[in-house]
Amino acid sequence: MRFSESWLREWINPPVTTAELAHRLTMIGLEVDAIEPAAPDFSGVVVAEVCAVEPHPAADKLRVTRVRTGQTEFQVVCGAPNVAVGMRVPFATVGAALPGGLTIRAASLRGVESLGMLCSATELGLPATNDGLWALPSDAPIGADLRAWLQLDDAVIELGITPNRGDALSILGLARDCSALFDQPLLDQDRLLAPPAVTGSVVPAAQIAAPQDCPVYRLQVIEQIPTNRSTPLWLAERLRRAGVKVIEPIVDICNYVMLELGQPLHAFDADRLTGALTVRRARAGEQFLALNQQRLTLTDECLIIADEHAPVALAGVIGGADSAVQAGTQRIVLESAYFTPEALAGRARQFGIATDAAFRFERGVDPLLSERALNRAVALIVSICGGVASPPIAAPGGRIAFEPCPIVLDMDWASARLGLVIPVDQAMQFLERLGCRMERIGAQRLTVFPPSHRFDLRIAEDLLEELARLIGFDAFDAPLAPSATVLTVPAETRNRKTMVADVLVDLGYFEAITYSFIDPAVAGLFAATPGIALANPISSEMAVMRQSLWPGLLMALRFNQNRQQNRVRLFEIGRSFHGSLDGREEIDRIAGVITGSRLPEQWAVPSVSVDFFDLKGDVQALLSRLGFDAQSEDETTRVRFVAAPHQALHPGQSAAIYLGGRPVGWLGALHPLVQQAMDLTGSVYVFELSLAAVRDRRLPVNRPRSRFPQVRRDLALLKPVSISADELLAIIAADQAEYLREVAIFDRFIGAGIPEGFESVAVKLVLQAFERTLTDEEIIAIISDIRTKLAQHQIELRS
Repeated sequence: MRFSESWLREWINPPVTTAELAHRLTMIGLEVDAIEPAAPDFSGVVVAEVCAVEPHPAADKLRVTRVRTGQTEFQVVCGAPNVAVGMRVPFATVGAALPGGLTIRAASLRGVESLGMLCSATELGLPATNDGLWALPSDAPIGADLRAWLQLDDAVIELGITPNRGDALSILGLARDCSALFDQPLLDQDRLLAPPAVTGSVVPAAQIAAPQDCPVYRLQVIEQIPTNRSTPLWLAERLRRAGVKVIEPIVDICNYVMLELGQPLHAFDADRLTGALTVRRARAGEQFLALNQQRLTLTDECLIIADEHAPVALAGVIGGADSAVQAGTQRIVLESAYFTPEALAGRARQFGIATDAAFRFERGVDPLLSERALNRAVALIVSICGGVASPPIAAPGGRIAFEPCPIVLDMDWASARLGLVIPVDQAMQFLERLGCRMERIGAQRLTVFPPSHRFDLRIAEDLLEELARLIGFDAFDAPLAPSATVLTVPAETRNRKTMVADVLVDLGYFEAITYSFIDPAVAGLFAATPGIALANPISSEMAVMRQSLWPGLLMALRFNQNRQQNRVRLFEIGRSFHGSLDGREEIDRIAGVITGSRLPEQWAVPSVSVDFFDLKGDVQALLSRLGFDAQSEDETTRVRFVAAPHQALHPGQSAAIYLGGRPVGWLGALHPLVQQAMDLTGSVYVFELSLAAVRDRRLPVNRPRSRFPQVRRDLALLKPVSISADELLAIIAADQAEYLREVAIFDRFIGAGIPEGFESVAVKLVLQAFERTLTDEEIIAIISDIRTKLAQHQIELRS
């Protein structure tokens, strides 16, 4: 369950911080899974009113507006299609800091001064309901700081509620637990008790034909509801922070009351119902079209709500599409019922449906809550949407929904079981704070009557758990202090060995663990300097320390090939040793080897052997997952592959791997002489990286996407072979970061018509601006600038 901390603090406001509140909730069994901010960081955004809108003199899609934030007016150039005089919108003033690192500055857009930016919800990091400006309510206070007005400096707390605590699936339930935990009264419960004013006279007809499944079924009619209704921003914000989608005002209010009180509600379009409603079991084979447009074939175990003709809801799970509330609905029948957990258990899973209502009813809802929830929902609908409420009814045919179940609690027994002496008076205080009623039986015994919302309290052991929760688990002494290892949590920027291994496993590699000692003759194939010799080696084949992980991996490859395993992908994370025995340097490395077919044998794809680019792709994928990329704008995380010779690699098929401008490893095809010496068959490709070089990374930063179209331009270029693809892309991308979103080579040709020493490559350029659509003139200027830079390196457009 997700909830807004500020919403909870309207009910009870304990004198603790967010972190302390989360810790205390976890300690009483309401485990906090996550704490998130209600909105990304931004500042300098205020509520403004649009005073004037005029066409831009030099751009058809731009408007020149004047907005006021009080006594001051500002001129702002805006491209949003929905900007209109009189609307109130978020206004980022000059100097405002928006999500993604954007700082608003005074600018001139096509010759017109713009002092700020009118914002959409997306530009503030919030979900948007349209593609234009965020239209704030007409009563939004002009000049108010948007963040303060919407209480966006709020925390969203996510709880993992255990199945026995269905009462905690609401703000009211959490407030009750906090009231008992902090020994504070709830701030305001009047809204739960006050029934709304009744001015209508239409009373719906209903009956209960399955009282064991539905003891209580309440209905109330609301008529004359205006069709121009809308969900207020404060309510929409609370739903958003709870992870609930805004749908339609009446539906939103029902969801709001469910989150607030824990009672699921449902609204029917009264004009789409026929006759009386009946709570009954379905007839086997009966058909029902649900709200999600799923047609269900019901069984006689299904509890339904039906009118005179057909089912209109799968009770406690989902409503029907044929009776759903729509934008034009003016008359509704509001339902508030108590369905037993036994009647609904497994019903949602039976049809593959997951709803918040079913989630709550299956775990149990307060049997006495339906009337208060109905009052609350009707009052909100009338006050927010308008309309006339008729008297509520309780359908006949039901039964008593709740009878207090007395539990005898012996405090001598309780103290012995808990290992802590609890005075009777203290136990009574704790249980009264939970809403229990008590009768004392002698000096050390109590008869406890749990409240209706704590249907999980049934035996004396349940009460022991409640006492232990409120006393605090840290008050109980352990008989023996267990030893424990202190675990340190690694930094989020740290790439752990397990993460590296997981990525390679995802790429189809198997981990190998090989010896650190190898044959001196084998060691000489991979390093120009001799390895560290052991003073007392196990055998002559294990006489020196390895300087690379390749020898061990290749011996493992040979072992597999000798057993008819021709398609092999292995990796190892281990240590290499350099220098002398006394002054040795130990370096952690990642290495891999591949050979055989590119894909496992199958009928649909012909068998193709792996090549250099398969290995390079795997290395690029590994580095990308670890936070390094060839297209990175940050030089420290940019990956480059530079052709270079290595004594163990095939000439012309080897490359050094650079990160941030420094070499960190190698990849390529195994040298034929090395392959022959290792007695390997087929083409073999290897890579090796320094683990320290990829251990730390920069965290990814979320950036909003531009709403404006991309433009693609393809260039056919004639370039010298001596200029690498990486160098070509760097030349094109230089000084074009503002608009160049992507540059890539998608074709290469050497042959007839191409001069010797040159090659033809096709490059795609993707251009896009964040704040507007690029014009043809700007695109031509960008391409012209790129052509000028390319010409300086003897690179020309093909004619």
